[in-house]
Amino acid sequence: MISRMLDRSQSVALVVVLAVAVSGTGCNQPQGDGESHGNVSPHLLHQVGTIQFVKDPATGFQLAAERNLPCLLFFTAKWCTYCHDMQETAFVDPTIGELAEGFVCIEIDADREKRLCQRYRVTGFPTVQFIAADGRALHRLVGKQSANSLATGMRAASQRFAWLSGASSKAL
Repeated sequence: MISRMLDRSQSVALVVVLAVAVSGTGCNQPQGDGESHGNVSPHLLHQVGTIQFVKDPATGFQLAAERNLPCLLFFTAKWCTYCHDMQETAFVDPTIGELAEGFVCIEIDADREKRLCQRYRVTGFPTVQFIAADGRALHRLVGKQSANSLATGMRAASQRFAWLSGASSKAL
């Protein structure tokens, strides 16, 4: 994304500047205006339980870069029964809501975002792909997930993100 256009030192400086400039983090951290994603237009958000998913991938990736957070990409389709089941069960679980605070959650409509499905090799629905803001894969879940299995996947992605972030900062 943005980091590919900049050299490593410029990328780090940009992340630091954006981290200082942007207040709040995560999927469901309310800000003064009641929105969890600051200036993101409400029509680009989809509330599922306590989690606000960003419906525009480019906006979600930008938020993740600004906040130095990993992304939870939820690949779904209107016709996918298992996707709807997962939204009504796993994503409304309070534990998932708490864990989601450490991610920028992005809902990807597979019928509208075919290129993203190809890019992330999504062939089954639902798919939950966890990535760092720079595009590095963190973890992947395919098929309908229970709240427990989704929580396990979110924790694994968070741990990998922390490890990769620590390894990256040591390399500087």
